[in-house]
Amino acid sequence: MIEIEFIPVGEETNTGDALLCHFTQPGTTTERVVVIDGGFVTTSDAIVSHIEQYYGTSRVDLMVCTHPDADHINGLTGVIEALDVMTLVIHRPSEHGYTSDDVAASAVNDLIKVAENNGTQVITDAYAGSTFFDAITILGPTKAFYLEQLEAQMKKTGVRAAAGRVLGGLLEAMSKALRSRTTDPGEGDFTDNGGTTPRNNSSIVLDVQVEGYRAILTGDAGVPALIAADDTASSLGVNGSYPDFFDVPHHGSRHNLNTDTANRLLGPIGGQQTGTAFVSVGKKAEDFPRSEVANALKRRGYSVSPTRGQTIRWSRNAPARLGWVTLTPLGWLEVD
Repeated sequence: MIEIEFIPVGEETNTGDALLCHFTQPGTTTERVVVIDGGFVTTSDAIVSHIEQYYGTSRVDLMVCTHPDADHINGLTGVIEALDVMTLVIHRPSEHGYTSDDVAASAVNDLIKVAENNGTQVITDAYAGSTFFDAITILGPTKAFYLEQLEAQMKKTGVRAAAGRVLGGLLEAMSKALRSRTTDPGEGDFTDNGGTTPRNNSSIVLDVQVEGYRAILTGDAGVPALIAADDTASSLGVNGSYPDFFDVPHHGSRHNLNTDTANRLLGPIGGQQTGTAFVSVGKKAEDFPRSEVANALKRRGYSVSPTRGQTIRWSRNAPARLGWVTLTPLGWLEVD
């Protein structure tokens, strides 16, 4: 059994990530609960109540903070304080001599302190190749790549330039709502439009494989991070098939995927694969996921479903839930 769920994060157009992965550990009958990011402070209650209600436990076997942006890390504190979290995986900038707010060092240190005070084991050196429960493999970053991203965050002109490119794309997108259509309009000039920030590229990328099903969870990773993760998957021999489930990076931003990366991770346009892609977006963030991103995934055989204020679930061999209904994925979207 495996189920991956996206808890809605933020109100209106605010967006973040809070993912749950619940599965039977391969070769055993043991069920594992994994929390990947926790959204904002206000998200923690929803995570806690969901785990208790639907998984019937107060135990979290593994918590992963992909990177320390506020919309990913802040809600994890409340989860640790409310539930029995066995292990926290997080990369700690201060271990490498980086102690400023440019790398969110204080936010990381604060979460680690809460974890240690609550008896949670903290692992700060789990890089590409680390595994958990015979099901989860960290595909990225490598330690060397992580250190490169820390250094890049400290070069404020470069970070500001990258952030400016992202913000410019967001502001442009805010002027347009997604427009649906009945036929495939293509994916336009599918580039990453200058890329995302170094902190996003430091995101932990996870490969989860249970009962022959494969999921890739991406955080806010951009093209260089995702290509490096795919190289790791190849070197470890864990990418024998395209994923059944894909976590669309960074809320479907136009700065995190391009044609080559989509082909590598998800297969060619018109291929035989069929999969599911979820994207965490705010309830009224109607311009996300970006149309070229959603269409690119659909053209490679993936249905695309955004959270938009609701908890959404992908599962295989998991019990049905009373009152839950089938998702209606996005249709084709008009490309700008």
